[in-house]
Amino acid sequence: MTSPPVVAFAGVSKTYGNGTLALDAVSFSIAAGVIHAICGENGAGKSTLMKILFGLEQPSAGTVMIDGEVAAITSPRIAAARGIGMVHQHFSLVPSLTVTENIVLGQEPRRGAFIDRAGARQRVVDLAQRYNLNVDPDAVVRTLSVAAQQKVEILKALSRDVRVLILDEPTAVLTPPETDELFERLRDLRAAGLTILFISHKLREVRALASHVTVLRAGRLAGDDPLAAIGDDAIARLVMGQAARPEPKRGGRAAGAATVTLAGVSLAARDAADRLHGIELAIHAGEILGVAGVDGSGQRGLVSLLTGRLQPSGGAIAYHGFPIAGLGTAALRRRGLAHLPADRFHDGGSKRMSLVENAMAGAHRLAAFSAGPFLKRHAMEARTAEMIEQYNVRAPGPRAPLSALSGGNAQKLIAAREFATEPRFLIADQPTRGIDVAAAAFLHERLSELAGRGCAILLITADLDELLKLSDRIVVLHAGRIVARMVNGPDLTPERLGPSMLGLEAAA
Repeated sequence: MTSPPVVAFAGVSKTYGNGTLALDAVSFSIAAGVIHAICGENGAGKSTLMKILFGLEQPSAGTVMIDGEVAAITSPRIAAARGIGMVHQHFSLVPSLTVTENIVLGQEPRRGAFIDRAGARQRVVDLAQRYNLNVDPDAVVRTLSVAAQQKVEILKALSRDVRVLILDEPTAVLTPPETDELFERLRDLRAAGLTILFISHKLREVRALASHVTVLRAGRLAGDDPLAAIGDDAIARLVMGQAARPEPKRGGRAAGAATVTLAGVSLAARDAADRLHGIELAIHAGEILGVAGVDGSGQRGLVSLLTGRLQPSGGAIAYHGFPIAGLGTAALRRRGLAHLPADRFHDGGSKRMSLVENAMAGAHRLAAFSAGPFLKRHAMEARTAEMIEQYNVRAPGPRAPLSALSGGNAQKLIAAREFATEPRFLIADQPTRGIDVAAAAFLHERLSELAGRGCAILLITADLDELLKLSDRIVVLHAGRIVARMVNGPDLTPERLGPSMLGLEAAA
């Protein structure tokens, strides 16, 4: 007798109060003990479906079945009781607590009236050994690398005796060696009997890891196939409705004069991950300069310096030859700086404000949108509607709050705002993190167009494929220092970048 699927969705729909149809009669099943990939554009319904499975959302129609039985999963606590765990793209750890404290939080072992700290620590040690996920049980989480924090998140989920583990874009901030290690651990978990739902926009990773792929498009089921039976082009067509166009690798294009220069720049930041030491760098008009590095190698400090949020402790920063150290963000923006931030909601916009208010921030003082102290709201709304259409932002309308958008659509709206300023210098910090293939390709085209019009672009990304597609030159940061400088070209691969990113080679 054939065992029922561990999870099955039967006609699952979700309609929000504003009328947005996020899921439309989605039906498919997930076999036990496999790695099952779920792909789709931002706004396709992936996150909504996983939130329903994890108890964070409730379906408007349809049912979820566990082991062949209808399950009412009304909260994450009930999901955990049914053996379902989830590791979100943005971690939910408490930075000031230790690894042990995070993993046992809410289920601390006790000895009488007191927490059994030794017992808790031993439980974490045993769990880490059982699943071959090596972590220091006594380390404070804020001191850990992103890859180590991800292990802690996975162990936290496994500590609840999960049978189904949902992973949302787990490789978004990992280096190639870290991704390889994660995949080995996930294969170990599968071999131990776990079912893994792997949400990813990277078809190469889906192909390397999963055995089955489900594709959602516009809230509907677009495809559900064994990976052995479907090619990448077919998956791309299911995701986007058309085949993805191959992007040629950039490399070594002649650039103009230096727009921004850093001479011996150091930053004595409180957080060691932000510190910089003797940075020598020039970013030229019309080029995309890529920055590679393991997360926490100084990228955040570099962005903070160039956006005016922090001041260098040594060295000089110049913009078209004029010193800019000491100028704040507003003054730099008036001189032609634009910034596409890594955290689109925290740094890029306000969730509670409307799309109009987010899209027109900074431009509302222009004569086209204001008359003295009065705003021309109709003009602002019309311009925002144009941005929504031009950048294919899936939104209820210009007056909707930014919180109504998926992460990818919020990123496209913020990109539309920044690109509309026709900047002379753009900092693109993780510009496509967590967004789908089509949206990423769209932003790649806009970045290339900006460079073609003479904008100097600093691209910071953990996605090495993206780095190699877009960059003319690449520098590698490690422990706050530039350890390698490379001209992009056909021979430059992620494998060549990896050793420098880990500090194993110094070629600067």
